[in-house]
Amino acid sequence: MVTKEKAMMPDLGLKENAMTGAVEILSKMLADEFLLRVKLRKYHWNVTGPQFHALHEMFEEQYEALATLIDETAERIRAYGAMSPGTMEEFLDLTRLSENPGNIPNAAGMVENLVSDHEAMVRNLREDIKTAEDNYEDVGLADFLTGYLQEHQEMAWMLRSFVETAGI
Repeated sequence: MVTKEKAMMPDLGLKENAMTGAVEILSKMLADEFLLRVKLRKYHWNVTGPQFHALHEMFEEQYEALATLIDETAERIRAYGAMSPGTMEEFLDLTRLSENPGNIPNAAGMVENLVSDHEAMVRNLREDIKTAEDNYEDVGLADFLTGYLQEHQEMAWMLRSFVETAGI
């Protein structure tokens, strides 16, 4: 007979609602990151045109960077004592971004979509940081989210700069 031991809950100096709220924020962020990574891979596989090689590599760099962010986010959820979502159904239920099934835009459209998604991530993270600070008094979570906000700002800037200089 296999017995399941009771998990030891973390004592992080946060109220229960703050712990629950932190997990909700991180779960949504994880879903957003995952959906954006899937979109980057789709575009990586399907980009065409004169800027193929440069975009192919940029998309790959970004989806690889998101793989690290995704892993860190899932592990952060576990640090709050919760189980991390990990199925496509869960991610689609939690995400604040949108998919475009069956739609493969041209290279410029791909870049525009990705800039829009990264900027949505930045806006969402700003709100999440405010909630972490004001509602949950969780400076650790706010700091964690701030790092991700900076990552997405830079990714959006890189893509915007590419469009401005390459003229795709």
